Amino acid sequence: MRKVILYGAGQGGQEALLWFGEENVNFFIDNNTEIQKNGAYGKEAFSFANYIEKYENSSELREQYDVVITIKWRWAIHQLAYELEKKGIYGYSIFGDIKRRWENAEKFLDRDCKQYPCEQESIKDIRLAQNKWLLRHIEPASLTPAIGKLREKQLRILSYTARAFEEYKSVLGIMPVMEAGTLLGAVRHKGFIPWDYDLDFCIPRYEYNMLCKYLLENYEVYILTDPNPKKNKWRKAGASKEKTYKAYFVYGEIVLAIAEPDGKFEGFDTLNRNRIVDIVPLDVFPTDTDLNLYRKKMEEFKKFWNKEGDFYKHLLEFQKANPIFSKKPEKGDTLARGVDAAVGAAFVSLPGRWWDKQLYQYEDVYETQPMLFENVFFEAPAQPKEVLAKMYGDDFMKLPNRYGVHKENPEWLFTEEY
Repeated sequence: MRKVILYGAGQGGQEALLWFGEENVNFFIDNNTEIQKNGAYGKEAFSFANYIEKYENSSELREQYDVVITIKWRWAIHQLAYELEKKGIYGYSIFGDIKRRWENAEKFLDRDCKQYPCEQESIKDIRLAQNKWLLRHIEPASLTPAIGKLREKQLRILSYTARAFEEYKSVLGIMPVMEAGTLLGAVRHKGFIPWDYDLDFCIPRYEYNMLCKYLLENYEVYILTDPNPKKNKWRKAGASKEKTYKAYFVYGEIVLAIAEPDGKFEGFDTLNRNRIVDIVPLDVFPTDTDLNLYRKKMEEFKKFWNKEGDFYKHLLEFQKANPIFSKKPEKGDTLARGVDAAVGAAFVSLPGRWWDKQLYQYEDVYETQPMLFENVFFEAPAQPKEVLAKMYGDDFMKLPNRYGVHKENPEWLFTEEY
């Protein structure tokens, strides 16, 4: 059974000592010098600095004792929690939160620590209140870039993408255009959104088909053959040459990913681990197209989605049935995120996003313009703010409610990455 160290020797500390029992309490932490000199309620008391010294030199304190904050005022709780976390101690608990969940001390001390590592509801409530305040008052453009591993990853994928796009421009005359989070980052942050981890671009369908053909002739390509991600079924194609990255044809988009050093391939795990950039097609629609027609085409594609056989071949079959998608865009045309890419994104990503709302006029996108992203110029739509408003709403310049959260898996916070 575990034991505790009580942080705070005031009234809350006395109540905690009685609740846990003297035999289960090692000592107090308190920064009152008189308490440190005389002890509290028959127990020794140490300053926070002395406790940290003991903690760093004792595996028993690190592994067998819980630090319990006994103070009742929530902002004092927050300050003590902050001091502990600065020293790398995250497994502390709050006495009030312990009592709310656990009937008695024995049950808490004998708990399954994997299921209940600590009790910190009060801290979560305080930080939620702080986050709401930030959402109201902070200017996202003033946020500093990511640091640590995430920043290293951002700059690495930027370098890979810039080199790949130079190749496509020189060989094919293709210049992908920033979209989604990359366009938002360019406009709002002049580079990466601080918690983003990949790049997003689009090209018209006729160029997209040219790029698919080029990649199949010059790169190792993996093609998703079943839309169900749980089946994780892929077909290897393309040229098996020594290259820096591999291409994946998945859910109606091209994804470039860094090649594993040992050539290992584990489907979606390998793709998501090494993703560099997503390139989605823009489909051409008639001038008078509205969202109802676009969504009707999405429903039509779902029939191809559910057919038996090779999923990628169904994508090509759907394109053949809709040749207008692949024509070169002209003035007066309506443009939309590729129907296959929109259906695929809605299938595998967070609900409530904007996959079926991306309908643009030709003049929104063309003529494209160079825009600085970090230290690289990429192409951007002619009207970037109009495009972003259609994706994210008119308040796209404000801080979103899920800032600092992995965009595909909101349970994964970038703690180590930052």
